[in-house]
Amino acid sequence: MKVLYVTNMFPVPDYIYFGIHVREQIQAIEALGGFEKSVYFINGRAGKLNYLKSIAGIRKRVKEEKFDLIHVHYGLAGLFLLFFKPAIPVVMTLHSGELYRKKGFWNHLMQKNITLALLRRVRKIVVLNDDMVRLLQPHAPKLVKQPCGTDLGLFRERSLPPDPHRKLRIGFPGNPARPEKNFALFEEIVAMLRPQFDVRVIEFHNQSREEVVRNLNSIDLLLMTSLVEGSPQIIKEALACNRPVVSTNVGDVADVLEGVRNCYLVESFDAKTFIGPVSQILSLPLHERRSDGRDKLYKMGLAADQVARAVKQVYEECL
Repeated sequence: MKVLYVTNMFPVPDYIYFGIHVREQIQAIEALGGFEKSVYFINGRAGKLNYLKSIAGIRKRVKEEKFDLIHVHYGLAGLFLLFFKPAIPVVMTLHSGELYRKKGFWNHLMQKNITLALLRRVRKIVVLNDDMVRLLQPHAPKLVKQPCGTDLGLFRERSLPPDPHRKLRIGFPGNPARPEKNFALFEEIVAMLRPQFDVRVIEFHNQSREEVVRNLNSIDLLLMTSLVEGSPQIIKEALACNRPVVSTNVGDVADVLEGVRNCYLVESFDAKTFIGPVSQILSLPLHERRSDGRDKLYKMGLAADQVARAVKQVYEECL
């Protein structure tokens, strides 16, 4: 099977984890065997005109090469579908920013309206959580709920050298400059903890995969304060390393954390409501500051190879 992947999310030198989960999913599918891939990357960060240029570029690629299927990652990357309809099936994965407001109002309105127009032109729509399913009920026959997976070979629990001067470490999952990550709430929580705990903050922003694995294994817990998410990879990566997590109820986090030891969901954006669960974890002896999240990922079918097989099945249903 030959697949053309069209995406505006892919690692670039100045943003090395941008769309890393898209690249890793493509690699996991390719590893199943029987696949030939080609990637068309629309670098929207380098210039919005690249979206318009992609219309002719993708048409040319489809005309010159014999693809069996096109898989679009992110709504705007499918802009070409408004201008020509390929003779082969198109699958589109939505990554939440197309439906939820993460930037300005007009940006959100434009993205959402374009995406909704595109959905009528695709064979299958892959979404990340139940709320996205609810929002897209008019397209119910096309919908497949399938969060992105995590490489459990790479993300795993590691032993670190003992550090007698070690501070308690809390991880912040993302770029503090992004408004939807709600760093102000995170800072407020940490400030309330500091009279009782000697805390160091670890920011998970633009790190290599090895740095992410090492830093995840160094933290006592991951604290997510986001206002909106789809299916946050960093939560799954933390669980793969058996780290404790405290999070707001965003995306599919409630499903992922349900029943996982030393993981808590907070149904509020009030800093005081986070102090109890965070303090409970930080007060544990070091060897008990662990979760059993890795087992939960296997049970949910969220290992990278499990997700790759599920996406392959979506492809086969389209052909």
